[in-house]
Amino acid sequence: MTSATLTSGTGSDGATDRLGRTRQNASDAANLRLSLRELRLVTERLLQAQGLALGAVPAVRDLVLHAQAAGLPALEYLAEGLSEADRAGSGRVEIAAEAPGALVVDCLGQSALVVAPALLDLLQAEPGERVVLWAGSIARAGLAAVLEHQGTDRGVVVTVAPVLADAAPGAGLPPVPGALSGEGVLLVMERRAPELPDDTELLRLLPLVGSLPAARAVQTGLETPAALWWSLFEDSARALSTESVTSLKHAGATAVDENGVIEPDLTDDVDFVGGTAANSISSFSSIRSINDEAQR
Repeated sequence: MTSATLTSGTGSDGATDRLGRTRQNASDAANLRLSLRELRLVTERLLQAQGLALGAVPAVRDLVLHAQAAGLPALEYLAEGLSEADRAGSGRVEIAAEAPGALVVDCLGQSALVVAPALLDLLQAEPGERVVLWAGSIARAGLAAVLEHQGTDRGVVVTVAPVLADAAPGAGLPPVPGALSGEGVLLVMERRAPELPDDTELLRLLPLVGSLPAARAVQTGLETPAALWWSLFEDSARALSTESVTSLKHAGATAVDENGVIEPDLTDDVDFVGGTAANSISSFSSIRSINDEAQR
């Protein structure tokens, strides 16, 4: 449990959320220390609530986690909300020019964090010991730096540098189309072993969480401004279904009546509608006999 956990009761200022719960330490702590699980859960809801295509949510969610763990302003980006280009593209990019071991990519105006999964996939799909990719028409270019942390558990080294299109040909890229002129991001992937820390616990956690910053956050948590976190928490609730009789009836195997009230006597017999335990066993035996007869 962390200080971000909601608890019952009335706070000193009497402030409660729409479910009647008070926020522990919300009024007396400037920062909260979050677990990776909490950040991952709320980020996934946020991306859904802000309109990212559902298929793109898991990859972007994980990169938000890695970026925040690395000290990049990923949560501030989510607080501003996805752009129309982010929602329309949902991480789709287009290859504008290519050569052996080199790519020029149009990010269609999306933010770096949304297109980062596709850029990393393109880098790894290209053969060769060194692959160069220039990404143009990209917003929030600084967030692409998260990719430098993604190669560590993949056995590659990725370097990221925001540059102007005029500097891109010097990196061995094909000419950048005029429509993509301006600031972009130059990514270089080298297939060589990255430097790893001596900490055996970090090395154990690395393949489990996917980056060294995230591995450190498993041990220390992620410190986040309380006001920012609760704002994102409330916004993420838009992805949840409204509580109703219908939603209760679809919440797993819980038995509820027509008013959505949980049945008071839950036994194994709940799997057999309209009969006692004896009748249930008898019915099961009859079904088994019919199946045995059919097999003969």
